Amino acid sequence: MMRSFAFIIFSIAVVALLLKLSGWQLSRADQKQQLQSQILERQQTVVTDLAQLPVEPLWHSIRLEGEFDNQHPILLDNQLYRGRPGYHLYLPFISQQQRVLVNVGWIAAPPYREILPQLPQFNGPQVIQGVIAPAQQLLQFKPDAADGQWPLRVQNIGVDWLSLQLQQPLLPWVIQISASSPLALTQTWQPIVMGPKKHYGYAMQWFLLATAVVFLCLWWLRRERVV
Repeated sequence: MMRSFAFIIFSIAVVALLLKLSGWQLSRADQKQQLQSQILERQQTVVTDLAQLPVEPLWHSIRLEGEFDNQHPILLDNQLYRGRPGYHLYLPFISQQQRVLVNVGWIAAPPYREILPQLPQFNGPQVIQGVIAPAQQLLQFKPDAADGQWPLRVQNIGVDWLSLQLQQPLLPWVIQISASSPLALTQTWQPIVMGPKKHYGYAMQWFLLATAVVFLCLWWLRRERVV
């Protein structure tokens, strides 16, 4: 009797956990759906004047005239494309007397770690088009080295830290250049890494596991009664 009671309690706890995980995935799917709608809506507005930025600038389209600072390239490390390691190349862009980092795109890494890739040069006045996006911030166990050598190879785009290295203030977001831009390198960036459909799929998996545990529990209890 005690064994059956303990098994029932354990099964209830497992089912409750699985259903909670399923509900969490559904809430994440809803968040991603709302974010997708927000991105599509905001991209209809094109920012051309930094002095007239929206209160919430993220995800708006942007078009600026200015010049790239080719002397201070930043390489975001550990960026895979079709199984090949590489970097995202960020360059400071000077427009309307302000600086903003622009993700120009993916560039392949040489076969040896100590060798840096050959970087393109964008000289003279340029026009860039893209999307205002948050700077990438991932879990990092140790800070990037500040050795004063350019290009900088970093694990995260920490705008405040990079401002110190540049000794120039940067806007608190970045521009993801448009894939249609003639300046764009290979484009691998996505505003949403995992879409709502995957979250719905995970939610269904957790729910089916909970259902399986319920049926397994009922089968085991029936078997115990027969025995």
